[in-house]
Amino acid sequence: MSKKRLVLTPNPPNRTLGVIFIVLFAIAFIFGIALLVFGKQTNRFTYKNGIILYNVNNVQELKERLSLYKYLNKYPLEVEPYLLKSLPKDFSKLSSAERKKLFIKVLIPIAVTVNMRFMQEHQMFKNVADKIKNNETLSSMDKKILEYGYRKYRCHTIRDLLIKSGGVPVSLLIAQAGIESGWGKSRFATYYNNIYGIHKKHPRPGDIVVHFRSLYDSTVEYILNLDRSSAYKRFRLARYRMGDYYNPYKLAEYLSLYSTKRFEYIKLIKNVITANNLTSYDKRFESIIVAEESIRQPNLE
Repeated sequence: MSKKRLVLTPNPPNRTLGVIFIVLFAIAFIFGIALLVFGKQTNRFTYKNGIILYNVNNVQELKERLSLYKYLNKYPLEVEPYLLKSLPKDFSKLSSAERKKLFIKVLIPIAVTVNMRFMQEHQMFKNVADKIKNNETLSSMDKKILEYGYRKYRCHTIRDLLIKSGGVPVSLLIAQAGIESGWGKSRFATYYNNIYGIHKKHPRPGDIVVHFRSLYDSTVEYILNLDRSSAYKRFRLARYRMGDYYNPYKLAEYLSLYSTKRFEYIKLIKNVITANNLTSYDKRFESIIVAEESIRQPNLE
């Protein structure tokens, strides 16, 4: 009689647990990829003082974004505008005509946004000046506004503050940006966001221009330079006498010190404004100012 061997077999595998494990692993994998992609997309946007700065990888993506954001860049500034942070690296490879056209499209919302903010500040100072003129008692906020203005515009009287503060015609801004950057072709524009040829106060060999984090920051500094530098005192006085509506051709006559070309530079600015019909954007900006019933007070930084 043969003896049967006792064979111990393991319990059959739990297939349900295996399926659950695979499903969970797949979900975790997909979720990780989604986070990675979303993270990259999020890093391409920067939120700054009520505006949204966006980046692009190339010119084609820039065109797509501009086509989308033209519906979102609405004014007055209760809506956060979408502004290009930096020009894509292949921007300089475009033909001169296409590059100029695209450059102007990029600059328009930046010029309007920055100008509106400088105009907001100027209006704040005018409101305080009216109170002083009427012998009204200044509130603590009024005094804070004056302190902020004196510090930012480097002056000590309300009259100087009114003369120094203010914006720049959109046409003049775009014309100078186009001239100084070769309509976005220059290395300084592409790598340093410096589209106005702004030099350092103490340049070193190979490092002569200011590096900006964005085209927006470059534009803010450009206007501040015109508002504060002693070289543009006559520019500011002429602007002040013009009131709320600036004549870009007349103001251009006070920018001879911006370039070593001096008066040839003034002619160049005027020619660029005329050739590209840039004053049409001034008219649009003026219509925005008229539509703005009450100017919002910006943060005092």
